[in-house]
Amino acid sequence: METPLHSLVADIVAMLDPSLREDYEERAAIMEYEANLERAHAECLALIDLLRRHPSILIDVTILQVELAGAIQYWLTTDLDSARQYLADIGGVERGIPDLAAVIKQQYGNIAVLTTFK
Repeated sequence: METPLHSLVADIVAMLDPSLREDYEERAAIMEYEANLERAHAECLALIDLLRRHPSILIDVTILQVELAGAIQYWLTTDLDSARQYLADIGGVERGIPDLAAVIKQQYGNIAVLTTFK
């Protein structure tokens, strides 16, 4: 996909990790060609959809679902690359990037307590 036309869209897209960027680009292309929308409009709608599904993009906090020693854990990070490297170093496996609000609601009964990790 070409560089986004609107600078606001470009600024936010620049913050995306590769998998989310691919998601955004795919969604924008679908909207542009299948819904016959103008490119700028399709990009804006694709970004709104991505932000709806991944609001952590705006706050630069990511939740990781990880498996470590056979147990599922949820890690919050502001440095995704470092968290992934640390996880690999200690032999863990990334299971996904879930929705933060859903995890707090479903796994922690609406209130989660944070503690330092390392």
